[in-house]
Amino acid sequence: MLKPPKLYEYVGAIHIHTKDSDGSKTHEEIIRIADKIHLDFLLFTDHMTLAHKGLENWHNKVLVLVGYEIHDPANINHYLAFGLDDVLHDGLEAPEYVREVKERGGFGIIAHPDEVRDREGIPPAFPWTAWEVNGYDGIEIWNHMSSWLEGVNKQNKLSYLFHPRSILGTPAPETLAKWDKVAEKRRVLGIGSLDAHAAEYHWGPIRLTIFPYKVQLQAIRTHVLLERPLPYSDFGTARSLLMNALSKAQVFISNYRWGNSRGFRFWCESKKQRAIVGGAVRFHPSIVFKVLSPEPGTIRFIKNGRVIATAEGTEAEFPVDGVGAYRVEILKGEKGWVYSNHIKILPAKYKSRKNGGKDKRTESESKRTSQKRRGKKRTQKKRDNRNRK
Repeated sequence: MLKPPKLYEYVGAIHIHTKDSDGSKTHEEIIRIADKIHLDFLLFTDHMTLAHKGLENWHNKVLVLVGYEIHDPANINHYLAFGLDDVLHDGLEAPEYVREVKERGGFGIIAHPDEVRDREGIPPAFPWTAWEVNGYDGIEIWNHMSSWLEGVNKQNKLSYLFHPRSILGTPAPETLAKWDKVAEKRRVLGIGSLDAHAAEYHWGPIRLTIFPYKVQLQAIRTHVLLERPLPYSDFGTARSLLMNALSKAQVFISNYRWGNSRGFRFWCESKKQRAIVGGAVRFHPSIVFKVLSPEPGTIRFIKNGRVIATAEGTEAEFPVDGVGAYRVEILKGEKGWVYSNHIKILPAKYKSRKNGGKDKRTESESKRTSQKRRGKKRTQKKRDNRNRK
């Protein structure tokens, strides 16, 4: 059996609305539900408000963080912002609030980037159109509410109403393609999100909740991997550890409907190097990627957005295939179950006979260092001469 690196795994839900905006329950009610089903963290994101920022803390064993969802004046380009103490002005355009979140030390994630609607009678789409902006930290690669609304129609609406988890197929291919493309150049977090509202509808005496919180909290989840455990006695440290792991993309996502994926691992290693999801190592032909899954499925090994190998079962090993951004997916039949973040293989540092055996990538740096040393020697020599006089 494969032996993965020792890590601490925490499973939670991101992008949750409450009565502070267009949700149907309070923060406290949702936290109690999460506690009962053993989630480790919740990231709340009501629209343009931080009214309950003071709730950030441990609630029993559920770590609660409060961000908010920003939008532009046209009500598109929605952006999840965390780590801020104030709500930004609601007249800002996407490039402005992405930059502002970054400058204030916050963390931002593009919400439901490729939403589309082709039917009347359902909420409108709120896609991300500002792809020229480069300062975002993450992308929702799978949004439960978006996927549900994009698939429901008159023929299947009853099935969608009563089986809101089973109908989920896979993330939108165009979203995965954009994520993979950006990941070739820089690290960008990919998360799974709920966009939970638990909207209530009334038809006379009949009352129906679309996506009760308890149901949706057991669907698309985000798993965060840490090198050390979160301390229950120190909220500040726990918050920093969780957000740091998110910023490093030490994350995979899952649809809990198809099985509990706790224990899934994806990493690469050689004799001298090792990296987990979100990490990076220099290319070496001996590097092997390894996958360990708690349940069998179809494992798809992906480089720069292209499937280059597949395997069946609970374990797999794949040889490195050059420089690039690698990730894996696990499917149960045709349904998406697990999606890892990327591991980056960087260009190798290598020696060349033409370069006198020196590392080409550090040659200029070595020259600058030598020049500084010669400069220091000349300065010291002048001082010595003055002292002799």
